Amino acid sequence: MSEKIELKEKLSAIDQNVRELWDAMEPDQQKSLKNEFFILNRYASSVANTTREIQEHYILTVNEYFNKNWSDLQKHPKLLWLLLCMCSWDGKKVFWHEWIGYKRKAGSNSKKVKFLAELMPNRKMDEVELISLLSTDKEIKDYARSHGMDEETIAKKLK
Repeated sequence: MSEKIELKEKLSAIDQNVRELWDAMEPDQQKSLKNEFFILNRYASSVANTTREIQEHYILTVNEYFNKNWSDLQKHPKLLWLLLCMCSWDGKKVFWHEWIGYKRKAGSNSKKVKFLAELMPNRKMDEVELISLLSTDKEIKDYARSHGMDEETIAKKLK
């Protein structure tokens, strides 16, 4: 069995545009890397303690080259590696990449969200949360009225 390549080393290879790394890996290392593309995406698109220009470069290039058409590209792991290497800043400097975590929206368990989820049972919860953030109370009440809900029920569920 071959030696495992650490995440830090993979990120350094991306920063230094080491495209040859994929061909230099053994099959089990390639398989391991293939399973880590999502994690690499989260790290590679975030650079800490640098200029705004470099931070924007990584976010934009990872989104433009690596994330675009993700479902089609998953079938081509070597291409994904090459696309990640394309996101390099200058191919010389190694940056500190931080994890971009998921941020739960404040109030995702609010009465407003629960009310909308009841009105929209076929929607996913993240869609309902987004609608609750984008909609005013008046718009939500109008929507409920259009679905035949009376004022008393609306008031009770939103308070």
